[in-house]
Amino acid sequence: MYKRFFIFILLLCIATTCVEAATLLDGANASASLGSFLLDVWSVIKTILGIVVILLILVFWQYILETLLYLGIFAGIGAIVFGILFGNAGLGAVIGLAVAAFLGIRLLIDELGPSFNGILLIAYYIISAPVFALNKLEFILVEPWRYVLKRSWIDEDSKPFVRSVLRVMSVLMYIVTTPLRLFNAIIYNIFIHCVTVLYDLLFEVFMPSDPEEGAGSVKMWILYFSLRLVKYLFWHGFLAIVESLIWTVVDVFIPAITLYHGTDLTASEAIASDPFRNAYMRNTSTWSYGTFTASTSSWGGIGVYFAAMRNVARSYAEDPHRLNDTNPVMIACRVSLGRVINYSLAPIRVYNQAGQYGNHSELNHYGEKNGYITGEWWNDHGGYWEFCMFDWESLYDHPWRIRPIYILNFRTGRAQHIKGGMQHWLFDHAVLKNIIEELKLKRFFK
Repeated sequence: MYKRFFIFILLLCIATTCVEAATLLDGANASASLGSFLLDVWSVIKTILGIVVILLILVFWQYILETLLYLGIFAGIGAIVFGILFGNAGLGAVIGLAVAAFLGIRLLIDELGPSFNGILLIAYYIISAPVFALNKLEFILVEPWRYVLKRSWIDEDSKPFVRSVLRVMSVLMYIVTTPLRLFNAIIYNIFIHCVTVLYDLLFEVFMPSDPEEGAGSVKMWILYFSLRLVKYLFWHGFLAIVESLIWTVVDVFIPAITLYHGTDLTASEAIASDPFRNAYMRNTSTWSYGTFTASTSSWGGIGVYFAAMRNVARSYAEDPHRLNDTNPVMIACRVSLGRVINYSLAPIRVYNQAGQYGNHSELNHYGEKNGYITGEWWNDHGGYWEFCMFDWESLYDHPWRIRPIYILNFRTGRAQHIKGGMQHWLFDHAVLKNIIEELKLKRFFK
């Protein structure tokens, strides 16, 4: 129906243009005034636009009425809330309209479907390019010598001395890169992570996912609106802001960098979700929430894997042997790597265990024995750096060293909405105790 309607509009506009153009040509012969001619052209354009607007209103009047009602509800709620709390109903109405527009755009994108997903993905890469470049610069400056240590070529007797020298140089680079580290921490923790979490929480207020809080029922939606507003936007939103600010400070003293983990949607939701705020995770999911499952079949050790390049994470996510569903995703994480061992600086017997045919548990034993948190390895087969956070005792259940910032769904081309919002990674006794120990520099300079 709509296709025929738009064809009709197009034909009508062409016919109107032809008639008006003929009139203009006659008028142009009678008058030499350019200004008068341009005014006549503008009158033709206004006529065509007027016809199009009238026809659009006649066909889509129901949708227009629903949209106006939708905007009115949000403006009214904003006015009431801000009027009661802050005595400024006008500001509340404007904020309500902005929220309605924000959610409406999201719904419109959903309706556009797969044909629009590729455009969204391209937009993501373009918009994120400056931020990605700054993170890449930090990645290079923190350890610039890694690029000459892709393979084990240093004499075995010299490796202990080289490791000691590079440890001192790491401290110097830690000091030099402090301003860049602070800037990246602000960008990723506050502007990206905090905004992502607040978006999820805002979505939960107006489009709840839990039937017990109003999903699927207009009556329940209205009844529990105040509860959702306080629970998600005010309380968890406040915690998200506080957490983002604290992590920004922590990241300056305990170096963290943004790395990427490829997986599927099922696993990513289990990792990032809070089961107390996600009804599906709480009732039906078989995954253990908050857990990065250690890989036992990868080539750089037994643990949780990350890449510095997004295309590497995407290749892992799109591997059909690894997927549990049809949604390959990439989790962008702030990762505190701790003490890192480049395998090329390890004894040759350890270095030889990395790769397809090595005994990968030996890499973990070497790391545990010598106080390393992460193994760094150049994958010759793929031509990229891999980072394996050794996980031989499920260290990263409810982790603090690995903190999801956002999840990019490659199928839809946009950030994945986490129902109920991401869980908070800071407010845990064990986490706080571990951070305090780390701040004492027991591990970083060991």
